[in-house]
Amino acid sequence: MICALLVVASTASADKKRADAKPKPIDLKPVIDKLAVYKDETGSYVVSPRSGAIPTDAEQWVFYGDGKTMYRQQIIGSLSNNGNYEWTVWSPRVKGISHAEIDLDPKGLSVSCNLKEHRALTMLNADEAKTLLERATFLPPLWRRQSHFLARDEDGVYYFVDQLAEEYGGKGYRVFAGQKGAMKELAMTNVVSDSAGDVFATRTGELKIVTTEDGKAFWKKGGKKTELIRLDLSQNRYLIYRELGIYGKLGVVCDDN
Repeated sequence: MICALLVVASTASADKKRADAKPKPIDLKPVIDKLAVYKDETGSYVVSPRSGAIPTDAEQWVFYGDGKTMYRQQIIGSLSNNGNYEWTVWSPRVKGISHAEIDLDPKGLSVSCNLKEHRALTMLNADEAKTLLERATFLPPLWRRQSHFLARDEDGVYYFVDQLAEEYGGKGYRVFAGQKGAMKELAMTNVVSDSAGDVFATRTGELKIVTTEDGKAFWKKGGKKTELIRLDLSQNRYLIYRELGIYGKLGVVCDDN
């Protein structure tokens, strides 16, 4: 038993190191003369290629931030036509839609955080843009995790599991439990994940997720076993990233909408 706990502790420590690893800044020098900087009404900035300046892989050079620290945006869809771009951006804290949008054309750049409007951003002049591009730190996407499981009991107590995204090695599971807005991370003592399902053992109880057609899940504490209502991760995106109170800003456009 002691050996098993040591293995779990060692694995958890390795996962934490991967999650906390300091990201390497992105070098803009190869394209800096092809980029433009736009400012929104909140004082945040979007950096993107100028219209038509980077014919291929333009989405690699789309960033958002406060002007000091800029994070690459996770573009999950794009359309381009003669220098016009429509980028679909991962932004799960947007209410009512599954993503944000950035549109770029020769007239300028706009951001959409809802289905009703596109907000035109103000383009910085050449000197202002040069100063920001040279002084700011440009980093990979801030967010490194993904949702793994969500459920609740009949009294509104939620159980949520996230993990490191696949590009950061996966695993690194964390378990949270509690009512909406007051959830707490539970210290884990063991993790089991195989073809039969997942078991997340914590100091206060055990979360068991069964891989079957009915996909049942249970919370077991002492001798009491409670069946949970599983919730679809995609349909509950806004609940997960905003209402549960687990996460803060994600470093993406429309974080505050």
